[in-house]
Amino acid sequence: MKPSKEDASRARASQTRVCEHQSCDLAGDHPAPRNDGKPGRFWFCQRHAGEYNKTYDFFDGMTEAEIAAFQAGQAYGHQTTWKFGRGPMGGAKSARSHDPRTWSGRQFFDLGGEGAAAARGSGRTRLQIRALGELDLPESAGPKDIRERYSEYVRRFHPDSNGGDRSMEARLARVIRAWKTLKAAGLTKD
Repeated sequence: MKPSKEDASRARASQTRVCEHQSCDLAGDHPAPRNDGKPGRFWFCQRHAGEYNKTYDFFDGMTEAEIAAFQAGQAYGHQTTWKFGRGPMGGAKSARSHDPRTWSGRQFFDLGGEGAAAARGSGRTRLQIRALGELDLPESAGPKDIRERYSEYVRRFHPDSNGGDRSMEARLARVIRAWKTLKAAGLTKD
């Protein structure tokens, strides 16, 4: 004869926690918060946990002001917030540090090394010069030259136009990345 679910629960209860509801000896597998001021939790069987949850009042013992403060805190997840421009990152000092006039004319990246003088002379960044190099163009290339070379390389390296040869896909990806860099910089428009 197969044991009933209740018998199985009672067998497990002898090995685990027992439901803390009076006159219940089933397994206490379901935790519930205590409301009697003692530390820890209650452990109930499923039925008694459901009954307890229906009668549990989180706000029991709180004043009206504490309840209102808790409900207001729910709007922002009970996290500390500040008004815009205030707090640990705000204030007058921070507002001045984000003023664009403070930062104008400063150079943030060291252009030293290979191609630095050319980059300063042509007004193009090292990234733009590298993108032009990927298209095998000189640093002085104009928008028309860039567009023509890009379309030529796409036709040459794309697997659909070169007979299905996929060995040039990495080169095609570099050409496309260079094109996007130059286009974002506005160097592809007349």
